[in-house]
Amino acid sequence: MVTESVSQSLISSTIRVLLKVAFAFEPLAPTAITVLMNQQLRRYKEAGIVCNYKTRTKRLGRYHYRVVMDLDLTGKQAVHLLGNIFPKQLSRYGRWFHD
Repeated sequence: MVTESVSQSLISSTIRVLLKVAFAFEPLAPTAITVLMNQQLRRYKEAGIVCNYKTRTKRLGRYHYRVVMDLDLTGKQAVHLLGNIFPKQLSRYGRWFHD
């Protein structure tokens, strides 16, 4: 019985510390979001899925961000990306949205 109480106390105090640490780093989230998006978009550019890109993330408030992505695409790239993002919606248009 005593070990359960000690282990539960240890777990709850660990969770409290982790949450405080997470909240302390929350203002850095826009930078992290931008870095991760740039990494993925760089891979897409190298694979020829996009021609060029620009990203920007702004912190509007606690846990509230604005993410702006400017993608340069050819017509075929746009159809391919839209087909992957909205497959069910575009499937009703049949042959127009197939590679």
